[in-house]
Amino acid sequence: MRNRAGWHDELLSELNNGWPKDLLGFRAGDLLDIELALYLREHVMPTRAAADVWTLLGGYPYSEVFGDARTDEARLRIRRARHYLWDRNRRYLWLQGLEMYLTVPQPLRGYDMDSPTDVPRRLAPARVARRFEVFERLLTSPPPFEEDALPIADAGSYVFYVRDQRHSVSIPAELIQAGRQVGHDLTALPAGKGAPIEVEWKQLEAAAAEMDRREQDLPAAAKRNHWAKRLARVSLRVRDESQGAFVPSSAVRVDRLMHMVGMVGAGKSTIRDILAYQVATDPTCMRRVTIVVGDVAEMLTIVEQFRRLGVPAAPILGASTRERNIARLHRRIASTADSMLSHEHPGFTYLSSACPLDALREFEAHRALRIHEAPCTSLLRTSEIEAAQDGPDTDDGLPVKRKKPDKPKRHGCPLWYQCPRHIGARQLVDARVLVATPASLVHSRVPVHLNRPVMRYLELVCRLSDLIIVDEADRVQMQLDTAFAPAATLVAQGSESWLDEVAKHKLDELARNGRMQLSAAEADDWINAVNTVTAATDRIYSLLINNGQLRRWISQDHFSAATLHRRLINKWFPQDHDDPGDAGGLEAQRIRAAIDRFDRILDRFRDEPLEHQVAVRGDDITPLVNSLRAMAAELLHTRRSAQVRQRTRDRLLALLRELVPIRLPTTDDDDNLLLFEFTLLLSALDSRLNLMTNMWARVEAALNLEATSNVLSRRPPRDYAPVVPESPMGNVLGYQFQAGDRHHDGAQSGELRFFRCTGVGRELLLELPNIPKVDDRPGPNVLLMSATSWAGTSSRYHLHAPVDAVLRPHDSEIEAIKQTTFRMEFLFAPGSQTALRLSGTTPAERPQQLKQMLIQLACTDGNLIGAKSLLEQELEDIDDPERRRILLLVGSYDEAETAGRFLDDLPNWKGKVAYLVSDDTDLDHTWRLPGDDAKLHLPRGEITEFATTGQQILVAPLLAVERGHNIVVSDGKAAIGSVYFLARPHHRPDDISLATQSINDWAVRYIRGAEREFQQLALAEATPDAAGLRFRREARRKWNRYLTRRMAWTSLPPDEKASFTWDQLVVIWQVIGRLVRGGVPARVNFVDGAFSPLEAGHRGADTPATSLLVSMREQLRPYFDEYSGATPIDRSLVKALYEPLYKALREMS
Repeated sequence: MRNRAGWHDELLSELNNGWPKDLLGFRAGDLLDIELALYLREHVMPTRAAADVWTLLGGYPYSEVFGDARTDEARLRIRRARHYLWDRNRRYLWLQGLEMYLTVPQPLRGYDMDSPTDVPRRLAPARVARRFEVFERLLTSPPPFEEDALPIADAGSYVFYVRDQRHSVSIPAELIQAGRQVGHDLTALPAGKGAPIEVEWKQLEAAAAEMDRREQDLPAAAKRNHWAKRLARVSLRVRDESQGAFVPSSAVRVDRLMHMVGMVGAGKSTIRDILAYQVATDPTCMRRVTIVVGDVAEMLTIVEQFRRLGVPAAPILGASTRERNIARLHRRIASTADSMLSHEHPGFTYLSSACPLDALREFEAHRALRIHEAPCTSLLRTSEIEAAQDGPDTDDGLPVKRKKPDKPKRHGCPLWYQCPRHIGARQLVDARVLVATPASLVHSRVPVHLNRPVMRYLELVCRLSDLIIVDEADRVQMQLDTAFAPAATLVAQGSESWLDEVAKHKLDELARNGRMQLSAAEADDWINAVNTVTAATDRIYSLLINNGQLRRWISQDHFSAATLHRRLINKWFPQDHDDPGDAGGLEAQRIRAAIDRFDRILDRFRDEPLEHQVAVRGDDITPLVNSLRAMAAELLHTRRSAQVRQRTRDRLLALLRELVPIRLPTTDDDDNLLLFEFTLLLSALDSRLNLMTNMWARVEAALNLEATSNVLSRRPPRDYAPVVPESPMGNVLGYQFQAGDRHHDGAQSGELRFFRCTGVGRELLLELPNIPKVDDRPGPNVLLMSATSWAGTSSRYHLHAPVDAVLRPHDSEIEAIKQTTFRMEFLFAPGSQTALRLSGTTPAERPQQLKQMLIQLACTDGNLIGAKSLLEQELEDIDDPERRRILLLVGSYDEAETAGRFLDDLPNWKGKVAYLVSDDTDLDHTWRLPGDDAKLHLPRGEITEFATTGQQILVAPLLAVERGHNIVVSDGKAAIGSVYFLARPHHRPDDISLATQSINDWAVRYIRGAEREFQQLALAEATPDAAGLRFRREARRKWNRYLTRRMAWTSLPPDEKASFTWDQLVVIWQVIGRLVRGGVPARVNFVDGAFSPLEAGHRGADTPATSLLVSMREQLRPYFDEYSGATPIDRSLVKALYEPLYKALREMS
């Protein structure tokens, strides 16, 4: 994180001496920020008005479109300015700041203008004339980092606090190392100094051979990866625009950004690891490589792989998820030992929970410290604590007046440098290969024990790495979008309600432990917040269900407590203040004063809507704010009887008339009170929901919240606000209510969703090479890899970077994969003419539909001697005996368990079936009992072991096997020969991330697309300010559409249906990719009648408008037609990626 405001200090003292006392809410630091932005305007777009400046700070290229920022120097100034002014990028806040700026006396200002729409004129200020020199320095030098000057503790007596309990510890001198480890060298350039990575194919072959030789020297039990053999089945083709095709190449060249794709099973992981090895061990220039992978299990596997090869490697692990990752690893290897104490895995080296300081605690140590309680950075000297608490006494026993002691200073644990918990962080300093997940890169901080600058690992690896390889880049893109726009369905009918899930878990945990958790203040506060959120939500729903006008009022747009308060101001105060009959403008002044007063009261109330505050003399605002707080508490907790309700209504009306001196029509009292009541309740909900999410990490272990969804508590650090563009509709925090079906009595409920949009997360992926620019440092070379990161109009998976290279298996393997067959295997219940389907079936009916499918597939006809079930016939039809296994795909882990247990109860399938469970699932029967033939459940982390279990059927959620784990037999070919899609892949209708991904995809295509739509929109306006306002309006219109659209296939317009088709095409093809590893064909059976509803119901042939499969075929068709409008280069690319899929769709029976 950069020090955003530290530069103020050298100028503030002179400004503050003459600062007017009546400028409440606008400080000298605000003036300096405004003037830095105006100075930027002076150098980047000198002819533009002050009102245009906000468009420079949001990450969108208005200045380039208007021809102002034409040089790299100008663009670099803008980059640096965003690090200081990232919170000034909202138009409303910028214009408000300008208005306040113009009220500052001119002798204090550096600029003057008649209005924000004028071009500012630079002044020669009487005070702080050197400010312009400071501005120039800020925009032409690297922004400094925030620093954490944490001293490391010496030997002695210390205390630390866990919640409200004090612990004492004595640290002996003999345990403290004389020399401490040197941290990361933040000033050194990468070894390659930013030069492109160029590796000949022969060098890769030599590296693969060396890797094989090193593995041969390992113990016999160690895994052999056969690197040279794997590399031999891969070929490389690079983009050649002149030929309109991808042509063979004998070298890999990564110059700043390279987008590499390859057919599923083409060998991307092979290239990733061999290239990383070659770059990290090349004796001519031993460079640093960072590899980004999908999950912690894969990260630990890769680290161990490189360490076995003799390459220093280490993982980047987050601290907040350590306990969860330990539990997952124990579950994954549960079947390898008789007890947890016997579990062995290289990953435990980096997931240690040991705390050496724990053993040095004194008498308070009645139990071991939990992982998150370790005082790594929170030791306080006992002497300083005592000095702060006690004062010297006089002879008569009364304390003497003395200077208030300094606040005790935090110290770092001196045992950190030998602590087993932090071995990974220490190894990263000298590692040649760093391995991370997107979450650990984005969120994890470089430990202050190593480096004082406050820095996330993402920025560190961009400074120090020569090469960053992002595996499954399309999935990383989705994860980044979600990281910068966390969202959840707060309340809904059924099992998708986040609040109901959390509230139920809270009750279960309290009951299990006799409410002992309430002894800790933080747990007590968090549980109280959950109770308040639940109460506020229930009262809000009571209003919504019974009042259609209120539902319409909040369904117009997304909303928050702040936006609803703004709507009330607009509704209750006259908008036209310029009345010709208003002599001297007194009435307009009175209205403006009333609006300002009302605004300040509501702002104070929103800051803390439930806690009473003490008013000081002359304060006429706090008593009214306290009245609102008392009313909010009353609305939350009083009974709803008619008599009580009338008394509450009378007090609410009296309070409203006191707040709004404008006379409101009495006929509108009911409507006004309803809206006022709703906004008060929403403020209470909003406040305590934020408290819940902010405290989540601190109470997660105490309340066992690890397995409960916590997406709302994971906020992107503010470090990235200057790097990623803000959300196209503006950074918003709010709610959305979507009405459901109307009940027979006229009442109507719906879903309440919560979201927090703080930027276009996917742009961080393409911005990686540019992050060090603000520090005048070369950026890393970035290699983006995936099988499906070119995906047409997909809003989720398509990367907006030209494909530079294609990996391709040998022709013989491609020909084998092209023998993959698709078949519609619709099933019919007895007496029914419509095929069974899971998609679109109500949650209550799905289990019965699933069982009917399984009966049709797995049961034999008892009337026929020797008859075989459809699944048994399918196993026999798989040509390769080593691959006679079937994958059954369902919609969720619950459905996988239902199906797995049902099949295992059938006599002919007993012991032959496994179902996949989440790595977070607690299993009561992890080990086999003596009478068990096989283990029925299989943790997702062990899915690669399915081929060794002896079972023939694996039941799994579709998205759990989409990518990431290869199930192969000994020679590397796919172990599963056939797959049945019992459910059609479909977006969850309540998933707000779809709206986030859609609006981000729209914005990126709008700006980067060949149609130059952003340029046309901007240049149609006279100024950047007007262009920014119009783009915001267009984005907001799109956002509201994406939030409110129905996700049913038949209800989508053609453009969105095409995008949906590409999304699901990627999912289906990635799943099939598990079955074609090693260049073998797959047998694919589509069972769910929703895939082709007309044919499934004997109602004729399906069309692209009715069938996902037909729509997939039609989306691919233009790229296999030389007379279509598709470019030759795109046809060459799609053929390389999707030809077997298109062939199977075209020939589907």
